[in-house]
Amino acid sequence: MKTVPKANKIGDTLIQPDVRQINMSKKPSYEELEAYVKSLEDKVYKSLRTGLINKTIFEIANSFTTTSSLQELYGSIHRILSNLIDMTNFYIAVYYQKENAIRFVYKVDEKDKAEVEWIENFTQNRSLTGDVILGKKPLFLKEKDLIHINQEKRVQGPLPKIWLGVPLLIKGEVMGVMAVQSYTNPEQFNDSDVEVLSFVSDQIALTIERKRDEALLKRAQEKLIQAEKLEAIGTLAGGIAHDFNNTLSITLGNINLAQLLIKDPELGHLLAAAETSIMQAKELASKFIVFSKGGILLKDKVNSIKFIRKTLKTIAEKRNIKYQLDIGNIPETMEADPLQLKEAIENIVVNAHEAMECQGKVSVAFDSHPARKDHIVISVMDRGIGIEKQNLEKIFEPYYSTKPLGKDKGIGLGMSIAYSIIKSHKGEIRITSAPKQGTRVDIILPVFQKRGIQPGSRRISGKEPVKMKSETKPCTKILVMDDDDMIRDICAKILSKLGFEAVLTKDGEQAVQVYGEHLKAGDKIGIAILDLEIKQGMGGAEAVGKLLKLNPELKAIVASGYSTDTIMESCREYGFSLALAKPFTMSMLKESLERLQYEPIS
Repeated sequence: MKTVPKANKIGDTLIQPDVRQINMSKKPSYEELEAYVKSLEDKVYKSLRTGLINKTIFEIANSFTTTSSLQELYGSIHRILSNLIDMTNFYIAVYYQKENAIRFVYKVDEKDKAEVEWIENFTQNRSLTGDVILGKKPLFLKEKDLIHINQEKRVQGPLPKIWLGVPLLIKGEVMGVMAVQSYTNPEQFNDSDVEVLSFVSDQIALTIERKRDEALLKRAQEKLIQAEKLEAIGTLAGGIAHDFNNTLSITLGNINLAQLLIKDPELGHLLAAAETSIMQAKELASKFIVFSKGGILLKDKVNSIKFIRKTLKTIAEKRNIKYQLDIGNIPETMEADPLQLKEAIENIVVNAHEAMECQGKVSVAFDSHPARKDHIVISVMDRGIGIEKQNLEKIFEPYYSTKPLGKDKGIGLGMSIAYSIIKSHKGEIRITSAPKQGTRVDIILPVFQKRGIQPGSRRISGKEPVKMKSETKPCTKILVMDDDDMIRDICAKILSKLGFEAVLTKDGEQAVQVYGEHLKAGDKIGIAILDLEIKQGMGGAEAVGKLLKLNPELKAIVASGYSTDTIMESCREYGFSLALAKPFTMSMLKESLERLQYEPIS
């Protein structure tokens, strides 16, 4: 007797060839020969299919190294599986357990062209994909079953004739689903196809998981590099802006002194124009400082719907922009600095408007984040020229612009400012774009944040009236601390014109020493103007504490080119009475000094 051939194994199922023994001592009948040939064909087919499955598993594992992205991997899996079964209509979905959501990451379908990316709350919004996830086992449905299920509205998209879904498992837990279907052939798949897809699914799940981890690591590295790059640019921009403001202070001081000396009206107009130009330059420098440090948030709970509607209405009226607003299921209130967030949204909306050559409507959507709890998304979309993929990383760099430079054209600061503001709100900006297909900018923000509202300081405008109290004896000497020789010199000249004597020092150490010497000599200086940033030595924040120990009644003004520094915004918390952002005009300085002498600072 001949032994029966050993079974081949595919997964948990044995492939047992149906080989019939033929008595060769007599001539076999036609029926016996036909059965024998068929058994040989089945044996060869199953053997070839086993080899093909093993090859498929190897190719799927190898595709991890041969593909450069998740999307490319999904396409590779689709192509490889096409050698086993019909994959005309195929999709892969990923399961996000924490968000209770399903995301369709890859789909090729000859009939269903709808771009359904997410199924939220999938345990309530039942679907065939969700049933596979909940069951943790393959789901094979034929036409009769599908018609019945479709009545329960569990079939997403067009009704197929046959449907097969297999879970992608990692250590017994579902990470996704792959599914095939046919709209024309109700017998397209069989139990053997269920067996085959189930057998290769573990390797597919493992390969996708490894690729996701690789993509996450790569994205994290890219974000780190981008953040370090922007931080370096921001540090440079902030430093330049600070020094620029110091230089403007000297120029503005000399202009103000010249204004006191000239009598020619025409020359006076020229100097006034120069002063206006200096203040405009100061405003430009402040944008670099916001990009550098993100600005100080004066956060509050704001009504979400009222905020977005008012913001867009103001932008539309100011910039002559048409827009369409869609509001989804958003929280009633959110925590934000409304002025800064408005500026960020305005910069992005203006960019979108200009990308469409100022034609058409900018689309804005405000909704809860589909995957992040307690986060909202403000999406700004245009149908403009789009952005090349290689240029997307440059969008947030200062002075990068896809538009020509010049008046009413791009200056490249808008997105940099928006990035810094959103980052200060502990949020992020995501951009998707393609040439000639438009751009989508998503502002992702937490609804509530940890930091509280920063109390503001009393800022000097140069226009507010000062209440004089003649019974108060004014001081005549003022301590000035600044590490720039020319600024100290111009301050002394301006203070002299205002009727004060300046006691000049270059850093905190010298300021404390000189102030102490004056006190010992019986000369009690009542006002100090201290520069916040000293490049080499003690700065104003530390110096004011030491000076107040010597004289608790001292009234100090903090001055800095970093106009949005925390100390400038909340100066009284650090021992100062007032803050002056460089460059400041003579009238602003005069108002500050008069206020300190004649009006108590509350």
